[in-house]
Amino acid sequence: MSPSITVKVQTVGLLKSLFGHGELDVRVPPGGTVQDVLAALAQTYGQPAAQHLAPAADPSGHPPLRVMVNGRDIGVLDGRDTVLRNGDELLVLTPIAGG
Repeated sequence: MSPSITVKVQTVGLLKSLFGHGELDVRVPPGGTVQDVLAALAQTYGQPAAQHLAPAADPSGHPPLRVMVNGRDIGVLDGRDTVLRNGDELLVLTPIAGG
């Protein structure tokens, strides 16, 4: 068995309903990134989830996804290239529009 790290992913709303879980563990190789976790989720849960986990087509636009690692927005870290450690916690949210 190849070595891996495990990160806890928490979701609410749309992603929770697509995943069927509000909290799950995802395994990625050591040195894995936020993007690796999102790609693993997209592969596991298919196209309906993948379309919400993909990077924004226009990086200057509003991100389609908010991701926090241990309570810190990835925008103040290294974005989707943020390297994760075993036991890190990710909160993954889709924006909610309305008023």
